[in-house]
Amino acid sequence: MVSRRPDVAEPDNPSPAPDIPSFSSEPSRVGLIVGWGVGILVLGGLVGSILHFGDLRLFIVTMESADSQWLGAALVVQLATYVCAAAIWGRVMARAGYRKQFSDLLCLAVVELFANQAIPMGGLSGSVMVVRGLINRAVPSPIAITALLIAAISYYAAYLLVAMIAFAMFWYSGDLTDIWFSLSIAFVGVVILIAAVLLLVAHSRGRLIPGSMRSWPPVARIAEALAKVRRDLVSDGIVLAEATALQAAIFLLDAATLWLALRAIGVETAWSDALICFVLASVVATLSPLPLGLGPFEGSCVGLLHLVGVQVEMGLAATLILRGFTFWLPMLPGLWLIRREGRKGGVL
Repeated sequence: MVSRRPDVAEPDNPSPAPDIPSFSSEPSRVGLIVGWGVGILVLGGLVGSILHFGDLRLFIVTMESADSQWLGAALVVQLATYVCAAAIWGRVMARAGYRKQFSDLLCLAVVELFANQAIPMGGLSGSVMVVRGLINRAVPSPIAITALLIAAISYYAAYLLVAMIAFAMFWYSGDLTDIWFSLSIAFVGVVILIAAVLLLVAHSRGRLIPGSMRSWPPVARIAEALAKVRRDLVSDGIVLAEATALQAAIFLLDAATLWLALRAIGVETAWSDALICFVLASVVATLSPLPLGLGPFEGSCVGLLHLVGVQVEMGLAATLILRGFTFWLPMLPGLWLIRREGRKGGVL
């Protein structure tokens, strides 16, 4: 049950919850099918190409002989990422004076990940669904929308931080080629631009949207939602620092999952190498036009692992195990949870 501290100031614009857009229209479904189809074809072609030059039997034996104890440890680490994701929303709401059962936030964290993967829109689809879920749980829309923006801002701040660390480690190892240097510049530019836009949107509360565009219903709904942003929370250094630390922890835990996947198939490598490979492969996937990074992430991760001394077949096996934990594993519970939320009227 949500508790309310009496000493917290009321939002600037108390009003009914805005009409948060949904993503259930037929055109979006067609785009989803096409996007997934292209991504899976690229991934399948990549795996086939790698195995064409590698040893298929070694790959199969490697997958079959994966140590269940190390895989169990990887599962625990992945579950910790959901705890961190839920804690971000929880910390923002607690700072605003609202508290929610952590189990509810964990369910919404799974819904967010599933939605981001099922409807790839740069993370927007999952965030919107979580906002609708929070509002359905009696969290005021200004707090839910503010939590959305803080989560997004902190994500890009943490992403930039861990990517710069990974690029620096890659440079120190002597493997930072001109191509990777160019990618690092492009990535930094894109992330800083996105973060700056998010901060501008949060502090302007939608006032920068031209009046002529507000006549279009979707833009009008977005402007209405942005008008509710709690600028005091967005400007709170403690909230942003906590959220950024939790987002960075998610990146580190994902890298740890890759390291544990390598250990599961008998490959001993430094955790720092796994961090470099995971983060830089994520950068390539982020800059890729393909949905979900299917193909570019796997190819980059296998190539980077090979660069640090891992056999191609082993690198592919570890990467696919990682993808299994981070991408495919949440699908079934995510589908069930999102249908349950839909029956509550929360996110669909």
